[in-house]
Amino acid sequence: MLRHLLRHPSRLLVVGFAAAILVGGLLLALPIANRGPALTFIDALFMATSAVCVTGLAVVDPGSALNGFGQAVLLGLVQVGGLGITTLSTATLLLIGQQVSLAGSDAVQDSFALSHRMSLGSMLRLVIFWTLAIEAVGAALLFLAESQRLPPSQALWVSVFHAVSAFCNAGFGLRLDNLMTDRNNPAIILPISLLIILGGLGFAVLEELSRWVMRRWRGQRAAFSLHTKVALTMSGALLLVGMIGFALLERNNLLANLSPGEALLTSWFASVTPRTAGFNTVDYAQVTAATLYFTIVLMMIGGCPGSTAGGIKATTLGVLLALARARYRGERGVRLFNRSVPETNIAKAAWVVALAFILTIVGSIALSALEVSGPLRPRSVEWSLGLMFEVVSALGTVGLSTGITSLLSDSGKLLIMLLMFIGRLGPLTIALAIAQQQPRPAVSYAEEQVMIG
Repeated sequence: MLRHLLRHPSRLLVVGFAAAILVGGLLLALPIANRGPALTFIDALFMATSAVCVTGLAVVDPGSALNGFGQAVLLGLVQVGGLGITTLSTATLLLIGQQVSLAGSDAVQDSFALSHRMSLGSMLRLVIFWTLAIEAVGAALLFLAESQRLPPSQALWVSVFHAVSAFCNAGFGLRLDNLMTDRNNPAIILPISLLIILGGLGFAVLEELSRWVMRRWRGQRAAFSLHTKVALTMSGALLLVGMIGFALLERNNLLANLSPGEALLTSWFASVTPRTAGFNTVDYAQVTAATLYFTIVLMMIGGCPGSTAGGIKATTLGVLLALARARYRGERGVRLFNRSVPETNIAKAAWVVALAFILTIVGSIALSALEVSGPLRPRSVEWSLGLMFEVVSALGTVGLSTGITSLLSDSGKLLIMLLMFIGRLGPLTIALAIAQQQPRPAVSYAEEQVMIG
């Protein structure tokens, strides 16, 4: 039965991630991984799930609750989750000269590549190269700042930990207040911002960008694919809208007593981190309700396909906006940058958004119901908004929180773990993993109109 299960690429991803979470939870529950009392299995499993799903939600502070071994395990889970279980296992098989199954090959290529034009070995080398190279550069930049206030060995570990956590869009920090003490420190905020953005663009986009730069350097003509154009355009637009939106909504609240430069840096990072890294430079328990709703929208969108980010993806939003524009203008086809968008892409975008919306509503209701008799006892609108924020943060694998994660009941934590798992693998992957392999025979029915709108 296991062999039959692993033959399907989507099921291979589900089993791989679930196994990594279980092993990680067992390791984090060991006394040798903790500074004080050992974590309960539920809390250890929660931290492992959050790490493998590169979310960043935490029931304990990694810097104070976990020792060096525990932090190393957590970071290893983040790296595994960022690259993907299948990618690392397939790379290992290639290194020792073993045959890679077709299912494993398809799972890796579907996770990172825009098409199957590149060989599996080349693509794996490319993904691992980009990951390690960007994380190394990010760690070096952070070390320049951390070495000014920490001993060299500690500064190196903090820099490496935060660089990997940022590029993998996890958002785990080793400081009790995450990055709030560094809110006005561009030497920390800007490198982490760059790592988050690069991690959220996707490996296909990064490779195309590098090829574009090299060709332009040689004086050759270079052009981007439609996917890269949409990914870059939507990412830039969302970063700008997010920064302006946060600045406007918090101008009389958290930003009221800051200088223009400090307000700009804070607003910039508040726009970057919902894309989907859980680092924070502000206390989201203190922001306005309007800012929470605005951040929820950004968290639901997330990054780009084939990246370490979650959410419905920026390119999905781009396709839906193009669809809305086409219908408003009365156009039959949907186009982006003078290219027609296939109907399959449009249907997939609509399906992803619909499923994400349903999961958000069901998850919010379920979590509110589970926590009525728990420590939170959410009977007010304020608590309800905080729980919805938690649900979207889990589904989008963001990791931002209003501070209620550690207060959740065990049943609430289990629900959040399930949502993080679904959000990391993607609603489509989960749906395909449990679907029948053999499609049903096509049946045509008579058409009849349904009133819409």
